[in-house]
Amino acid sequence: MPVSRRKFIQLSTFSAANIGLLALANKAGFALGAPLPEEDLYRNFLSPSQAYQPGCYWWWFNGLVNKEGITRDLEEFRAKGFGEVYLINTSGGLGGAQVPQGAKFLSAEWRALYRHALEEAARLGIVVGVNFSSGWCMGGPWITPEFAGRWFLQSKLAVNGPQQFSGKLPLPGNRDGYDHVFNPPGFKEYIDLPLEKLDYRDTAVVAFRVEDETLSRLRGPLKASLPAKTNRKDASNFIKAKDVMNPVLEPWTSQDGDRPIAVQDVIDITDKVAADGHLEWDVPAGKWIILRTGHRMTGSKLLIAQPEANGLSVDWFNGKAVDIQFDNLHAPIIGEAGALTGKTLQYLGDDSFEDGFPNWTQSILEKFAFYRKYDPKPYLPVLNGYIVGSAEISDRFLHDYRKTVADMMADEHYAHFAKRCHENGLLVRNEGAGPSRSGTMCMDTLKNLGRSDLPTGEFWLGLRHDEEGGLDEKQSYGITRLEGGQNKVTKMVASAAHIYGKKTASAESFTSFRHWLDYPGNMKQAADRAFCEGINHFLVHTSTATRPEDGKPGYEYGAGTHFNPNVTWWSQSAPFLAYIARCQYLLRQGLFVADVLYYNGDAAPNIVEPKHTDPSLGKGYDYDVCNEEVLLTRLSVRNGRIMLPDGMSYRVLVLPDDKRMPVPVIRKIKELVQAGATVIGPKPEQASGLHNYPACDAEVRKIADEIWTNKRVHAQTGIREVLLKAGVQPDFEYDDERAFIDFIHRRDGDTDIYFVANRNNRPEKVKATFRVKGKQPVLWDAVSGKKRELGGWEASSGRTVIPLEFEPFGSLFIIFSGAAKTRKIVDFPAITDLQEIKGAWEVRFDEKWGGPAAVVFPALTDWTQHADEGIKYYSGAATYHKQFDVEAMPSPGTKLYLDLGVVKNIASVKLNGQDLGIVWTHPWRVDIGKAVKEKNNVLEIEVINLWPNRLIGDALLPEDKRLTRTNIKLKKDAELLPSGLLGPVKISREDQSVRPR
Repeated sequence: MPVSRRKFIQLSTFSAANIGLLALANKAGFALGAPLPEEDLYRNFLSPSQAYQPGCYWWWFNGLVNKEGITRDLEEFRAKGFGEVYLINTSGGLGGAQVPQGAKFLSAEWRALYRHALEEAARLGIVVGVNFSSGWCMGGPWITPEFAGRWFLQSKLAVNGPQQFSGKLPLPGNRDGYDHVFNPPGFKEYIDLPLEKLDYRDTAVVAFRVEDETLSRLRGPLKASLPAKTNRKDASNFIKAKDVMNPVLEPWTSQDGDRPIAVQDVIDITDKVAADGHLEWDVPAGKWIILRTGHRMTGSKLLIAQPEANGLSVDWFNGKAVDIQFDNLHAPIIGEAGALTGKTLQYLGDDSFEDGFPNWTQSILEKFAFYRKYDPKPYLPVLNGYIVGSAEISDRFLHDYRKTVADMMADEHYAHFAKRCHENGLLVRNEGAGPSRSGTMCMDTLKNLGRSDLPTGEFWLGLRHDEEGGLDEKQSYGITRLEGGQNKVTKMVASAAHIYGKKTASAESFTSFRHWLDYPGNMKQAADRAFCEGINHFLVHTSTATRPEDGKPGYEYGAGTHFNPNVTWWSQSAPFLAYIARCQYLLRQGLFVADVLYYNGDAAPNIVEPKHTDPSLGKGYDYDVCNEEVLLTRLSVRNGRIMLPDGMSYRVLVLPDDKRMPVPVIRKIKELVQAGATVIGPKPEQASGLHNYPACDAEVRKIADEIWTNKRVHAQTGIREVLLKAGVQPDFEYDDERAFIDFIHRRDGDTDIYFVANRNNRPEKVKATFRVKGKQPVLWDAVSGKKRELGGWEASSGRTVIPLEFEPFGSLFIIFSGAAKTRKIVDFPAITDLQEIKGAWEVRFDEKWGGPAAVVFPALTDWTQHADEGIKYYSGAATYHKQFDVEAMPSPGTKLYLDLGVVKNIASVKLNGQDLGIVWTHPWRVDIGKAVKEKNNVLEIEVINLWPNRLIGDALLPEDKRLTRTNIKLKKDAELLPSGLLGPVKISREDQSVRPR
């Protein structure tokens, strides 16, 4: 059966070089050159350049920064592996996490600090982006009500004719139609303001004859869906996309007894109304309704902006509001950067859309006529619940209205913001597709993201993400921050990058409401999930800028994850950032491999669901989602494949389960089919909008009759069946149904790059099948940076089958390049324990953080179980010292490992003076072969735990005795966290002759 759009919805789950304007397209879009030879690819993978390093959100709270702290932060960022900072200026953090006043935003003092930051970043080769507002999203005290977000309002007056009417029309109610507003930020401050404080402005006044007021209005289910269809339905950012889209996709049909208003009977009398609302009109005979349509500012303001820069949020449908923002911030942001603009300062941004659900603008009638090609005024009564023409015609008008709102947002805000940035030699970064607040904001998410040079989304860590069952799908979204086990918007961002030809799909990464509970070892699974969804550029959220004199952990944001030089484990963070950089490097090579391109229809809101398995497609295939714009302007066909200008290609185009389709879309589908494309989906029967109605419907049916007889157009066949009949096997499969191995595939010339990740917190052994023939598989490990050829593979029906083994939450790159070789290699040798290192350990703590200088542990134990409160409440680094002999020294050449067992929470190892590196994730072991000797080995293991234990201990002390300083208060019932080296610590050997199965 063809894919159902309803089911599809329901089941889903920079270089630092100068960039002139001519370079902007190549910098943000695909710039594919010749694939690198494997040795160059590996060298770059081992030590990725700054362009491939992750960045961070660098928060300046209340301007509480100084030059010493700025330099310290940037030098540490560079040393550990952050290649980019996204500078956000706000007031104190969320959740009551207040921060003292520092330099006021845009003041001379702030500008000097900002210049210093740019100069230091330039010295260190770090890219800088700046959020183009205090707080978020965009606005300030310079945004007057005229250029702020707007809601439409309507009032009506019943009159009888004939008569000469002379009088003032009633004003709409201040919140007419907005009875259930509960989620826009700060809405209680403005929702009930009197109309005279809301900058009410008229749009149009129309009159229409009614015979029966009741039967001329929507009733029953149609009336119930009116708030959603008129963009007046509020919802939290937790709402699922299907619950946003389904109500507006449900078609209206006429009901018995309907007395619709004839389109031609709606009269525009706007020119008869004076500026004060006084109407002079010669009313014709009959019963008439005079409908006054206008708009108020929503009143929405910026979130946590500094008082000196707080104000109204911009009108998202009026490019002039963006111009005002530039008029006020060009000099302090761009001007102060001077010659560093386009070099160090490389982009401006506006953060995730959290501005309620504006639905109107002053010029909406003109914009509607431009986009939809007809006059909307006769249909304005539909917004008030009247039936114009018919229920079906009224539904089409609302479809066109919502689509116009989405187009204005994409073009007037995101495209215009990009244009202004480009004029100044800068790129633009936007979180233009949510998760929005309100979740019902009427947007074409892909179009918004497509207007950005650096499309960006976000992913979170759940409140209990590292606990057993903490990500169970039975838990609420507020707990897991996952939908169907996947991140909410990252697949959407990746699709936008692919279909609009962008090099990077970015994400605000690891956001949470947890304080100092996270560290590299428990963040990896979230990183791998995002990589498999298509994200290839992380901006870690968040790295708060702090002054050294403010102590540790220092002033922090009310949200996390806290990831800056003040976290306990910062000194050991570099390998985790290197892991991210290596993954990002490989996941930007070549092009994403997908077999299916879903067309998401032309309705608005238009949102892409989280990554999921469509039952019509099944497991093993990957996909992208496109919108109407991309289908019309960027798709072509070559050798039967659906192509994008940047080289992306797909086997099939899948249509939504909807019998409505715009005429330009069905014309384009006809063109694609005639050029050789395979299309799957139901045969359309009518147009979706009102342009050229009813002739548009006839054209849709005529073209559909022509092309739905083509053998490449499938209305009744499932996607998987179509692909298999065409000889397209799944791209990646594995043989154990209990396992969960996720994947993403890219191809760079003749090199196939697969990233495969174990989504379970347990070891897994699977036979994995890759859709690659005749190429040599090589395992690249992004944790260690090592690679090795695999020999245990076999060819099978044009694919390659490889036995793979994964650590808990482990991940691997499998690279296929060059001719396959037949070699006998033990790919995953058995690891055998040789001895446990038992007995007493000397442990040295840092006295300035309350620990003893040195203490002997008779055996490895959890610090929180120790009688000494300096150890029980200790946070920071402690070094374990131990001498040991190897009981039975293996023969030379045998690989020996030191297995640390359980580590809370990260460790570095030295043996006989040799630094063996940092251990931050499974398998929690290091190679000791070159350092170990038979007798008198000297072992040093530095272990670092997390801040909460010291914070809990300090809460029991008088303030003048406390060692920590922070504005964050842990919950009173916060528990001590297991800490230290818990072991058991063992020596183990690798056995090349045994491969366990």
